[in-house]
Amino acid sequence: MSSDPNINTSLGLKVKNLRTKRKITREALAERVGVSSRFLADVESGKVGVSLSTLVSICGELAVSSDYLLGISTNSETTEYDEAINRVKQIPAEYMDYLNRIIAAYSDAVNS
Repeated sequence: MSSDPNINTSLGLKVKNLRTKRKITREALAERVGVSSRFLADVESGKVGVSLSTLVSICGELAVSSDYLLGISTNSETTEYDEAINRVKQIPAEYMDYLNRIIAAYSDAVNS
C-alpha cells in the first residue's frame, strides 16, 4: 500500500471517476474486486492506498491500465492488446496449452 497521500488521492479520484463513467455502483465494484464497500469508499476518497493485487483487480474491472491509475500515463483507455492480455491472464493454467494452439493456428492462417 502506498503511504503517499498524493498518490492515494489521485488514484482514488481516478477510480471513482472511471467507476461512475462506466455506471458501476461502489457496491458492485467492491464485490467484483473482493473488498468491502467501505474500503472502496476510503480508496476513492484517498484515505487509504491499495495492495498490488487489489490494484490489478480494479484495473481489470474498470478496463484501465495501472499506469493510468498511478499517474504514469495520461491515457485512461486500455488498448485491444491490453484487454486481450487481461483476458488471457484470467484463463486457468490447465487451458493454456489449448489457447496456445488456437493462437498458433490463427497466426498461421493470417500469415499465409
